[in-house]
This record gives sequence, structure tokens and C-alpha cells, in this order.
Amino acid sequence: MFFGNELLFGEQTINSIHLHAGRWLDFVMVAFTQLGNEMFYILVIPFLFWCVNKRIATIVGIAFLFSAAINDIAKFLFIRPRPNPENLAAGIAELNRIYAPVHSPGFPSGHAQSAVVFWGTLAYVLKHRWFTIFSLFLIIAISYSRLYLGVHFLGDVAGGIILGTVIFLCVIAAIPHYDKLWETGIISAIVFFVIVPFIISIALTGNEIAKSLGVLSGFAIGFILNKDKSEEIAFSLFPALAKFFVGITILLIFKEGLKLLFPASHVFDFIRYWIMGLWVSYGAPAIFMRIPYLSKQ
Repeated sequence: MFFGNELLFGEQTINSIHLHAGRWLDFVMVAFTQLGNEMFYILVIPFLFWCVNKRIATIVGIAFLFSAAINDIAKFLFIRPRPNPENLAAGIAELNRIYAPVHSPGFPSGHAQSAVVFWGTLAYVLKHRWFTIFSLFLIIAISYSRLYLGVHFLGDVAGGIILGTVIFLCVIAAIPHYDKLWETGIISAIVFFVIVPFIISIALTGNEIAKSLGVLSGFAIGFILNKDKSEEIAFSLFPALAKFFVGITILLIFKEGLKLLFPASHVFDFIRYWIMGLWVSYGAPAIFMRIPYLSKQ
């Protein structure tokens, strides 16, 4: 059995491959793992969409959000435990107790999967050799950081990399059809990008599933509603910083403020994250276009 393999799903493997180099490496690995956390993507994807290139941001954003939804669904279906700190070496056990998510299943690793999809897709669309090398380094570093911190088994990370690679290949195959998103009718968009994700989030009652499907749904609908098909955004430092500050501030208000207003349930998590996705791809750009200083024209 796959999950019964001690090499892939045994704490001894983590103990064996852990690099003992002192506290400085702990901080380095924590930094790498932060690059796979939700907040990193909340900051980076809107910045790309508002300040750099809409096409690149949409391809990378939808790829990442689709991957996150698949990962949450896979975790819901498998419900695999994370490493037990009681079976880890003392230093690794300490890291595990600090950084292991409390209620999140282990398989497949979301950090490893997201790293493959996000950095792989970004490298593919940019097509720059040195950035591709940098992206490969980050994929390896982020994936290993999850083993270093003792929060995933080797099999969790391997599963995340494999699933991420499959999604990445699907994204590459879908990129030539990017322009067809603009042609999606409003009825079809509501059915496929709102009703279907909402039904799935109801059927699979994990809150993380509701969040990932909600933001994917809102982001996709906002992109379809946004009639401005221009891609390149003339970058100017201070207007870009102003857009980013205003946009992110309101996005975080939606994220945390609506949490205080809405009841704690996966239905309202879907709605809250749907609003966040819509704000990134439609609400914020519509406001920026009406403010001459912030407009890309």
C-alpha cells in the first residue's frame, strides 16, 4: 500500500534527511516556507494583475487558484495525518509543534504543489532562462522546507510535486485558449464559475475548500466581466505602489472584516473569498481606471 510505505510516510525518513546546521538554517527554511503561505500569494497575484501584466497575472492566478482548490479537495478525500512529533528527533519535533497546521491533513503537500504550479507557470510564460533556474530553485527549497520543519512526510511532498506537475502540464495545454475566456457568455460563466464551485463547496464541507473555490470563482467572474482587454500595464513606481497599497488594504478589509460580520460557516467563507477574488480582477481595476493618477493610461 502506498500510504503504508515507511520510507514515504515514516518519521524516520524525516529524521534521516534533516540538515542539522544550527538555528540560522531554521530561519532560512521558515522564510522559504513563508513563500508558500496564503498571504504571499494574496500579495503577489494582485500586484501582478494591477501593476505588471494582466495576461500573465490571470494565467498564473487561475492556475494557482485551480491548483489550490484541487489540493484542498484531495486533502479532504484522503485525510492523511501529518508527522507525529513524538516520533521525530528533538529539534525537528520542536519545529513541528510550532509550524504544523492544526486541522489541515497532510497529503498532498499544498506548499510543494503550489510552488510547482505558481513558479512553474510564471517561468513558462516569462520564458527567461535565469528566472526559470530561480523558479526551479524555489520549488526545491519550498518543498524541502516542509520536510525540514517536520510538518510533512516525504510522500506528502512527493504527492504535491506530482499533482502540481500534472496541473502545470494541463495549464500549458490550456494557455493557447486564454482568449476564449473573454468570449464566455454571462449565463455560462455563472453556471461554470459560480454555481458549480458553490455546489462543490457545499458537498465537500471543508472550509479550506470553500475558500479556494470562492476566490477562484470570484477572480474568474471578475476577469470575464472586465471589458478592458489590454494586457501590458505601464509601470511607474509611485502610482504602482499607490495602487497596490489601496488595493491590498481593501482586500485585507474584506478578508478579515467580513469574517467578523459573517457567521462561521463554509458557505460564508465561500462568499467572503468570492468577494476577494472579484475585487482583485474587477473591483480594484475599475476604480483605478477612474483615478487619473492610478490609471495605466
